Amino acid sequence: MLLRTIPQKLARLFAFSIFLLLLVGCAMRLAYNTLDFWIPYYLSDFVSLDSRQELIFDNELRKALTVHRRQELPKLHRALDDLQQDMNKPLSFTQVKDYHYRFTAVGEGSVALLAKPLAAMLLQLDDSQINRLNNTINNEIEDRRQKRAILTTKQKVKKRTESLEDMSLFWLGSLSPKQKKLLKEMAGYQVEMESVFFFFWHDFLDDWKVLMEERAQPGFEAKLSQLLQRMVRFENEEVQTELNFYLNRRFDVLRRINNSMHNDQRQHFENKIMDIRKNIAVLINQ
Repeated sequence: MLLRTIPQKLARLFAFSIFLLLLVGCAMRLAYNTLDFWIPYYLSDFVSLDSRQELIFDNELRKALTVHRRQELPKLHRALDDLQQDMNKPLSFTQVKDYHYRFTAVGEGSVALLAKPLAAMLLQLDDSQINRLNNTINNEIEDRRQKRAILTTKQKVKKRTESLEDMSLFWLGSLSPKQKKLLKEMAGYQVEMESVFFFFWHDFLDDWKVLMEERAQPGFEAKLSQLLQRMVRFENEEVQTELNFYLNRRFDVLRRINNSMHNDQRQHFENKIMDIRKNIAVLINQ
């Protein structure tokens, strides 16, 4: 659910670089095979590069995606294979939690690889480009905050519930009244955490700005990789207790939804996972 807390432009970028595997069939393979186009395309929302900067980023990105195909896609394939087998019976709280962190680890591996081309590009930017980049990220966060601020709590929960229902219908095919009630419960937890989520993103931006000021110093790429991995892990020392509490509530709701699934829903979910696994296998062997 971290993606849903990210401002729109950031969400688009991360969606294509990490979470595109929610797509299925040939569309997924096309999206993955054209990431070297889509990532720079969405990056252009944040900063304009000259031809030399674009060339450096494109070359490093192609190398990173080659490694990702060989190194990270097999991990994702194995995790999905295990999930498909475990879904034959209701999952426990521990299983839901373990799969969350297992897929999070795949995300960490992905951003660790993408940190190299990103660092290579950032090192080529002048101060004015860095300032525009930082301002764009900040404006995205503030725009999202202001749009949320005018809504009542009831409106926020309704919008979030509808979004969760749409996502769940993709995976399950249908929803029972009980499952809709559980999704509304999860939406309430997420709305309750809104101030923590925004703190998380403002704190991330502060750390990002400090790192950009120190980008000429040794170890920049490693520090950038660590920062991005902490973001994917949803890690922040100041609010970690609140984040962990939210995650545990989320795991429990997901467990209850899983335990309430009927056979048709389990079959629908299994078919989705199977389609993704098959297409990942094709990508690995291309």
